[in-house]
Amino acid sequence: MKGQKYSIANILGFQKKNDEFYTSEETVKKLIDVLKLQKNTIIWCPFDTSESQFVKQLSKKWKVIKSHISEGKDFYKYQPKKWDIIISNPPFSQKRLLIERCINFGKPFILLYGTTIFSQSMGNTLNLCDFYFIQRNCKFTCQEKGKIKSFQCCWVMNKGNKNIIKNEKK
Repeated sequence: MKGQKYSIANILGFQKKNDEFYTSEETVKKLIDVLKLQKNTIIWCPFDTSESQFVKQLSKKWKVIKSHISEGKDFYKYQPKKWDIIISNPPFSQKRLLIERCINFGKPFILLYGTTIFSQSMGNTLNLCDFYFIQRNCKFTCQEKGKIKSFQCCWVMNKGNKNIIKNEKK
Protein backbone atom coordinates (compact mmCIF):
# COMPACT_ATOMS: atom_id res chain seq x y z
CA MET A 1 0.00 0.00 0.00
CA LYS A 2 3.02 2.25 0.16
CA GLY A 3 2.62 5.23 -2.14
CA GLN A 4 -1.04 4.43 -2.78
CA LYS A 5 -3.25 7.52 -2.94
CA TYR A 6 -6.44 7.26 -0.96
CA SER A 7 -9.65 8.76 -2.16
CA ILE A 8 -13.26 7.94 -1.58
CA ALA A 9 -13.50 7.10 -5.30
CA ASN A 10 -11.14 4.18 -4.73
CA ILE A 11 -13.03 3.11 -1.66
CA LEU A 12 -16.57 3.43 -3.06
CA GLY A 13 -16.55 0.89 -5.74
CA PHE A 14 -13.62 1.22 -8.02
CA GLN A 15 -11.92 -1.38 -5.82
CA LYS A 16 -15.04 -3.17 -4.57
CA LYS A 17 -18.40 -3.34 -6.26
CA ASN A 18 -20.49 -4.03 -3.14
CA ASP A 19 -19.22 -1.33 -0.81
CA GLU A 20 -22.29 0.87 -0.80
CA PHE A 21 -25.17 -0.28 1.38
CA TYR A 22 -28.15 2.02 1.85
CA THR A 23 -29.42 2.36 5.42
CA SER A 24 -33.10 1.77 6.06
CA GLU A 25 -35.43 4.50 7.30
CA GLU A 26 -36.09 2.41 10.42
CA THR A 27 -32.39 2.31 11.41
CA VAL A 28 -31.95 6.06 10.96
CA LYS A 29 -35.13 6.81 12.94
CA LYS A 30 -33.86 4.65 15.81
CA LEU A 31 -30.67 6.73 15.90
CA ILE A 32 -32.68 9.97 15.88
CA ASP A 33 -34.65 8.67 18.87
CA VAL A 34 -31.47 8.45 20.97
CA LEU A 35 -29.63 11.56 19.71
CA LYS A 36 -29.19 14.53 22.05
CA LEU A 37 -28.28 17.37 19.70
CA GLN A 38 -29.01 21.07 19.90
CA LYS A 39 -31.65 22.30 17.46
CA ASN A 40 -29.08 24.51 15.66
CA THR A 41 -26.61 21.61 15.13
CA ILE A 42 -25.28 21.30 11.58
CA ILE A 43 -24.87 17.66 10.55
CA TRP A 44 -22.52 16.65 7.75
CA CYS A 45 -23.46 13.44 5.93
CA PRO A 46 -20.28 12.96 3.85
CA PHE A 47 -21.29 9.75 2.05
CA ASP A 48 -24.86 10.63 1.20
CA THR A 49 -26.98 11.87 -1.68
CA SER A 50 -30.37 13.52 -1.33
CA GLU A 51 -31.92 10.03 -1.57
CA SER A 52 -30.18 8.89 1.64
CA GLN A 53 -32.39 8.13 4.62
CA PHE A 54 -29.82 9.96 6.76
CA VAL A 55 -30.40 13.16 4.77
CA LYS A 56 -34.18 12.70 4.57
CA GLN A 57 -34.73 11.87 8.25
CA LEU A 58 -32.08 14.03 9.96
CA SER A 59 -33.11 17.12 7.97
CA LYS A 60 -36.55 16.97 9.63
CA LYS A 61 -34.92 18.15 12.89
CA TRP A 62 -31.53 19.66 12.00
CA LYS A 63 -29.66 21.36 9.19
CA VAL A 64 -27.92 18.69 7.06
CA ILE A 65 -25.08 19.12 4.60
CA LYS A 66 -24.78 16.17 2.24
CA SER A 67 -21.85 15.23 0.06
CA HIS A 68 -21.02 12.21 -2.06
CA ILE A 69 -18.25 11.15 -4.40
CA SER A 70 -20.77 11.02 -7.26
CA GLU A 71 -21.12 14.80 -6.80
CA GLY A 72 -17.34 15.28 -6.93
CA LYS A 73 -17.04 15.65 -3.14
CA ASP A 74 -14.40 13.17 -2.05
CA PHE A 75 -14.39 12.75 1.75
CA TYR A 76 -10.58 12.73 1.79
CA LYS A 77 -10.37 16.03 -0.10
CA TYR A 78 -13.60 17.89 0.71
CA GLN A 79 -14.96 19.39 3.90
CA PRO A 80 -17.88 21.85 4.22
CA LYS A 81 -16.99 25.27 5.62
CA LYS A 82 -19.23 24.89 8.65
CA TRP A 83 -20.48 21.74 10.36
CA ASP A 84 -20.75 20.38 13.91
CA ILE A 85 -21.00 16.58 13.66
CA ILE A 86 -20.63 13.79 11.08
CA ILE A 87 -23.42 11.22 11.00
CA SER A 88 -23.45 8.59 8.27
CA ASN A 89 -23.14 5.03 7.09
CA PRO A 90 -19.69 5.16 5.48
CA PRO A 91 -18.21 2.69 3.02
CA PHE A 92 -17.27 -0.49 4.85
CA SER A 93 -13.82 -0.78 3.29
CA GLN A 94 -10.85 1.23 4.57
CA LYS A 95 -12.53 1.63 7.98
CA ARG A 96 -9.34 2.49 9.81
CA LEU A 97 -8.34 5.31 7.47
CA LEU A 98 -11.86 6.71 7.44
CA ILE A 99 -12.27 6.68 11.24
CA GLU A 100 -8.82 8.23 11.69
CA ARG A 101 -9.80 11.09 9.36
CA CYS A 102 -12.97 11.65 11.41
CA ILE A 103 -10.94 11.68 14.65
CA ASN A 104 -8.50 14.19 13.15
CA PHE A 105 -11.30 16.69 12.49
CA GLY A 106 -11.59 17.09 16.28
CA LYS A 107 -15.39 17.16 16.10
CA PRO A 108 -18.00 14.56 17.09
CA PHE A 109 -18.88 11.78 14.67
CA ILE A 110 -21.31 8.87 14.64
CA LEU A 111 -20.70 6.20 12.03
CA LEU A 112 -22.71 3.05 11.40
CA TYR A 113 -20.58 -0.07 11.06
CA GLY A 114 -21.16 -3.80 11.18
CA THR A 115 -19.89 -5.41 14.36
CA THR A 116 -17.36 -7.30 12.22
CA ILE A 117 -15.27 -4.16 12.69
CA PHE A 118 -14.05 -5.74 15.95
CA SER A 119 -12.57 -8.75 14.19
CA GLN A 120 -10.56 -6.72 11.68
CA SER A 121 -7.12 -5.20 11.88
CA MET A 122 -7.74 -1.68 13.14
CA GLY A 123 -4.54 -1.01 15.09
CA ASN A 124 -5.23 1.34 17.99
CA THR A 125 -7.95 3.21 16.10
CA LEU A 126 -10.85 1.56 17.95
CA ASN A 127 -9.21 2.42 21.29
CA LEU A 128 -9.98 6.05 20.39
CA CYS A 129 -13.69 5.32 19.94
CA ASP A 130 -16.81 4.59 21.95
CA PHE A 131 -19.62 2.32 20.76
CA TYR A 132 -23.38 2.16 20.97
CA PHE A 133 -24.63 -1.30 20.09
CA ILE A 134 -27.89 -1.75 18.23
CA GLN A 135 -29.93 -4.53 19.82
CA ARG A 136 -31.05 -6.20 16.61
CA ASN A 137 -29.92 -6.57 13.03
CA CYS A 138 -30.10 -3.57 10.72
CA LYS A 139 -31.43 -3.87 7.18
CA PHE A 140 -29.62 -2.41 4.19
CA THR A 141 -30.43 -2.22 0.51
CA CYS A 142 -27.46 -3.09 -1.70
CA GLN A 143 -26.41 -1.43 -4.92
CA GLU A 144 -27.98 -4.40 -6.67
CA LYS A 145 -31.62 -3.29 -6.93
CA GLY A 146 -33.98 -4.96 -4.50
CA LYS A 147 -31.34 -6.98 -2.68
CA ILE A 148 -31.62 -6.56 1.09
CA LYS A 149 -28.96 -7.55 3.60
CA SER A 150 -29.27 -7.64 7.35
CA PHE A 151 -26.53 -7.78 9.98
CA GLN A 152 -25.60 -6.75 13.51
CA CYS A 153 -24.33 -3.17 13.71
CA CYS A 154 -23.09 -0.55 16.12
CA TRP A 155 -22.64 3.20 16.10
CA VAL A 156 -18.96 4.13 16.31
CA MET A 157 -18.17 7.55 17.77
CA ASN A 158 -15.12 9.37 19.03
CA LYS A 159 -14.32 8.94 22.73
CA GLY A 160 -15.79 11.53 25.03
CA ASN A 161 -18.87 12.20 22.93
CA LYS A 162 -21.23 9.54 24.28
CA ASN A 163 -23.19 12.42 25.83
CA ILE A 164 -24.81 12.95 22.43
CA ILE A 165 -26.62 9.61 22.87
CA LYS A 166 -29.57 9.28 25.32
CA ASN A 167 -30.03 6.21 27.48
CA GLU A 168 -26.52 4.95 26.92
CA LYS A 169 -26.32 1.17 26.82
CA LYS A 170 -23.23 -0.45 28.28
